[in-house]
Amino acid sequence: MHFNIPIFKELANSVMNRLKIGAYCVLCNRPSYQNLDICSDCDKWLAPRILKKNSTSWHYLCVMCGSGQVKDGIDPLAGDKKKSKTDADVLYCCSSCQNIDSIFHRIVAPYRYEFPIDHIIGRMKYGQRRVFGRVLGGLLAASVKPLGSFPDVLVPVPLHTARQAERGYNQAADIARWCAVELDLQYKPLLASRAFDTGSLAGLSKAARQLRILGAFRASPDVKGCRIAIVDDVMTTGATARELARELYDTGALSVELWVLARTSNDR
Repeated sequence: MHFNIPIFKELANSVMNRLKIGAYCVLCNRPSYQNLDICSDCDKWLAPRILKKNSTSWHYLCVMCGSGQVKDGIDPLAGDKKKSKTDADVLYCCSSCQNIDSIFHRIVAPYRYEFPIDHIIGRMKYGQRRVFGRVLGGLLAASVKPLGSFPDVLVPVPLHTARQAERGYNQAADIARWCAVELDLQYKPLLASRAFDTGSLAGLSKAARQLRILGAFRASPDVKGCRIAIVDDVMTTGATARELARELYDTGALSVELWVLARTSNDR
């Protein structure tokens, strides 16, 4: 028996669309956005984002240092008419950090690392819920799209082979892969590798993290001349991403951005 493959695929797609197969929210199981696996209500529930408005004040986290900031009555992005919204130092960066040269061409961090986004990231990272990769990658892509300019390739922060074998996957790679699909960008996880296992950096001070991660990455010669965005799930001190960026630049990368889902707050 021979099947007409194009007709078979068309019929299968028609049935899937009619039944909404694969179009259910992974959080509440209601019909969702076709390409995101999350419904509009749960999308709104995923606040707090890195920028939020209370009465007449805008509250946001500085993407570089993580400190909370308030600007009364104005959108922080509209604060300097001379600068483009795609400039690295305008994307929710406090006045102190704007005077510091960053290794990153741009930092994108749409969410605060608070409930519920921290819970979802945790379930994906430690609970084998890889299904959240498409959701988180799609949310990251949706945050990047308005910026208009994109790098050549997305590179996830690599895990050491032993740690990846233990976990079974790299959550940053899953997020980056789905983000690349949504933005139609190249996804090349093999452009960077981790030379040794640094162990968990959770709970370490900024200085201790920087010391532990020093020299941990190796970049492929293929990064030469590339505009790269490093993709990760959470930014705490930024030590890991900065060390990876340094290695990419040393190997010939033209520019390096940092795209993360969430930024931790340094306020107590």
